[in-house]
Amino acid sequence: MGFICKICENCPNSHSLVKYEETPEHIVYYTCPSSATNNEINGILTHYDGFLGEMKDKNWIWILDLKDFSMKNFLEIGNTISIVKLINEKYSVNLQKIIVINTNSYTSTIYNIIKPVLNERMRSLVFFPDS
Repeated sequence: MGFICKICENCPNSHSLVKYEETPEHIVYYTCPSSATNNEINGILTHYDGFLGEMKDKNWIWILDLKDFSMKNFLEIGNTISIVKLINEKYSVNLQKIIVINTNSYTSTIYNIIKPVLNERMRSLVFFPDS
């Protein structure tokens, strides 16, 4: 049995990180911040840590969907930085790629804000196919 977020168990759309696909080579995780209904950072970090902690030594890809990303999401930059720090510190070793889709006018600004938090290797894994 895999990780079950207690908050999402009661309200399924609370956090948006989900396992999208698993192959023998890697796991693909998908997140769309604008679709999350709960922005309380401790719950978000528990959710991410629980899901990502299951993969052990497996390689993974992160799809970050900025569909409907708004000023409200932009103003939650502290949450974004906390998530990036968690991944940077605990889960970046096996991270193969970060694919940012459905970019918008906030994308370059938010990326420039979080870029200093990313280690060099993580910066090299970020791709913007829409650009």
